[in-house]
Amino acid sequence: MKKSYDIIILGAGASGLMAAIQAAKRGCRTLVVDHASKAGKKVLLSGGGKCNITNRHISVADYVGVDNRFCQFALRSFPTASVMQILQEEHIATEEREYGRIFCKNGAHEIVAYFVRTAQQRGVHFLMNAAVSEVKHGGHLFVVTCNDMQFEAARLLVATGGLACPQIGATGIGYSIARHFGHSIIPLKPALAGFTVSPVSPLRNLQGISLPVRLKIKDKNKVVDEPLLFTHQGISGPAALQASCFWVTGDVILINFLPAGDIILQMHAPENGKLQVKSLIARSLPERLAKALIPACLSERKVAELNKKDRKIISDAIHAYPVVPDSVENFKKAEATLGGVSTRELNPESMESLLLKGLYFSGEVIDITGRLGGYNIHWALASGFLAGSCM
Repeated sequence: MKKSYDIIILGAGASGLMAAIQAAKRGCRTLVVDHASKAGKKVLLSGGGKCNITNRHISVADYVGVDNRFCQFALRSFPTASVMQILQEEHIATEEREYGRIFCKNGAHEIVAYFVRTAQQRGVHFLMNAAVSEVKHGGHLFVVTCNDMQFEAARLLVATGGLACPQIGATGIGYSIARHFGHSIIPLKPALAGFTVSPVSPLRNLQGISLPVRLKIKDKNKVVDEPLLFTHQGISGPAALQASCFWVTGDVILINFLPAGDIILQMHAPENGKLQVKSLIARSLPERLAKALIPACLSERKVAELNKKDRKIISDAIHAYPVVPDSVENFKKAEATLGGVSTRELNPESMESLLLKGLYFSGEVIDITGRLGGYNIHWALASGFLAGSCM
């Protein structure tokens, strides 16, 4: 015997929870299904456990996808002010960090507890530890089978997230469901992840070094000013994670290791003429990094002995060091997923499928990915809010 609801939501992450609250507020009998043991698992781990829930400055330009303009209506419907209002009304303390990033000061558990509590108070039913084995549609109803039980509803929301963080249960079920109902999937790639570089690259074996940089993808209008962290396999940290949203195989990344200075001016200063190049650069950069960047034949020479060509070589090494990564780190290291359900097949004003009435998508499963800094959780909330308000 099937149990009937008005709405079934697949996924108990930020997007599914927000949608459930909005749907229940409208009087819809709502069921949330998830294979995890508890709701909001990824939210609980995000932001180092403090959940970078939103950003003070959010615009369409902060998102990537085949058509990032798709997210415009959702962002207008549920702006940063809406998130802040919830936090204030629920007395959830926040802290604002660089670049307008808003965190839950006392931990992500507070915001997850709010979502679950509010959903339950509005009558939302939860089915956890439930693996979906089949989703069918017929007679204007969706039938979801899980744990040998069947549930039916006129409307179905797929808010299952992406492939990032499989170690906490991320799967590709949302994409399988989308394909089953005829939707196109934009190729999936890891996003907000570090880069691996060639074992023979001078940038290998610099793990532990961290410094602010300006990173640019050559021939693309993408510039990132963030800290860079060297790992045993390549480069990571906020700068690399941001760049991973825009990088494609073969792209050259230019790194300015001294964005706030000008090594040419320092070399031209008369008082630095007697210094060895390595001593001058050691004033601004970690010694191990300087040694990796500057050719040995130049680093031992005195600054005054350098000709124009030598100075340009040094300047380029510090201000425009070229790196062609081997790859982006895998989904296990990634924080988000690039690609997903094609936005050309969804209504941006409701998140409903243009191919099948009553089918909706929200959050990371859609081909919309935000930069690092609270943009992805905000997108999950905004798209979930819109879907839950329209279903």
